[in-house]
Amino acid sequence: MEKATINLNTRALIKYCSNGSIPDKDILYKLKMINRRNESNVHNVFGYRKFNDDFVDQVTVYCSDDGTSTIKFSYDNFLLKLFKYLNIAEKPNNMTEEEIEKVLNEKLAILNSSDIKYTLKDEFPEIFSDYHNGLAYLDQVNKIKAISPEDKNRKNAKKNYYYRCALHPTYYKFVDRQKDVYSRFVNRRNEYKEAVKKSGLNHFFNKFFDMNKVAMYTANAYLNICNNLEDKSKIRYYLSLVEDYLKSDYDKTVEIKVENNRVINLDVIQRRYTEVKNKVAPEYGLVNWELIPSGKDGIIRGEANSRSRIPLTEEELITLRRKGQMKEDFYEKSNPYAIAHGILKYGSYIAYIYENGEVLLDTVYDDNNPRTAIGNATYNIKASDFELISGLDKGELKSHPKVRKLNHSKSWETRVLEIINRENTLEEREDTVQLVKRLKK
Repeated sequence: MEKATINLNTRALIKYCSNGSIPDKDILYKLKMINRRNESNVHNVFGYRKFNDDFVDQVTVYCSDDGTSTIKFSYDNFLLKLFKYLNIAEKPNNMTEEEIEKVLNEKLAILNSSDIKYTLKDEFPEIFSDYHNGLAYLDQVNKIKAISPEDKNRKNAKKNYYYRCALHPTYYKFVDRQKDVYSRFVNRRNEYKEAVKKSGLNHFFNKFFDMNKVAMYTANAYLNICNNLEDKSKIRYYLSLVEDYLKSDYDKTVEIKVENNRVINLDVIQRRYTEVKNKVAPEYGLVNWELIPSGKDGIIRGEANSRSRIPLTEEELITLRRKGQMKEDFYEKSNPYAIAHGILKYGSYIAYIYENGEVLLDTVYDDNNPRTAIGNATYNIKASDFELISGLDKGELKSHPKVRKLNHSKSWETRVLEIINRENTLEEREDTVQLVKRLKK
């Protein structure tokens, strides 16, 4: 499932990451044309164009569970500007959807009131400014010398565009059109949100941008976010995105020169990554796992005995012990590369580490405590991420985007076997080897 990760300034991306195939101003123009003409664009959703805004000041990077990224138009950018035009002081990213709905409709009611024509300048200064900007634009259109059919066609085209943008040279008619366009913006905004999710600009970016620079610029932006966060779980999430970049096949020898003659390169990314990681390191710095020597049962059992004390019937005991033994037999036959037993806060868990870079985290079964046979789920983590993620609190671990939860349903063994038997790469095998080496220390 794709998740929006960050909004990037379009003009900055063009300035620092374009491939030079066409002038920067033409890239921005082409992007505006895409947003006007695509089936999922702002104009088709709302049925109106806004005279002086195509909502392309930002683009949003989405990341999926498999690490791939998609660049799309930014709904956040549209919503932020809608707040600006409707003169709302709060920021939408600090509000719930219910609060956004409430404040937008309150402002819309004011805009649609009968006396707004006389108070527009005070209530909605941005919209009032649009009126004068529109008049200035139309004045420029009228100055075109109509000395040839081409000039006349150009003038008529520009006038037609002007009127399709909810504008009008007569003030009262202009206000009526603004009521219409902003009613559509507010009431159909969720349609635009869904349309944006279906859009994709990767083809456009691949054509006009150096994607190696875009990837590096985005990783640096993730680190910028980390510097402004206090929630350590969110910091770890953005660190995981930077880690994905560092492990990717992008060319990391590129350099990006940004404002104030600063340079972004691999050394900068790695240094900043280490600095941010050190901020949260104490949270997962404890060794929480011990390898079990081959052929030995080094598991400390009986620690998951905080379950219900309601006595079990003999039939229930037999069923639970059969389930627990079947689970242990299954893992024993799965041929793990190594097994680690949890200590400290993971004392009731066992980690099965496989050669293909996969780790399965499950509850320990204790025959003296049969209820331990019915753990809720198995958790799948990559070997490369295991130390970081398994150092989190259990609640954070279970909700981490890089953790796959496998409920103990009828198809549980089939789904686990798919993970265990997945084809691997040399890098993933090396991840397993290095993980086991570190756990041996």
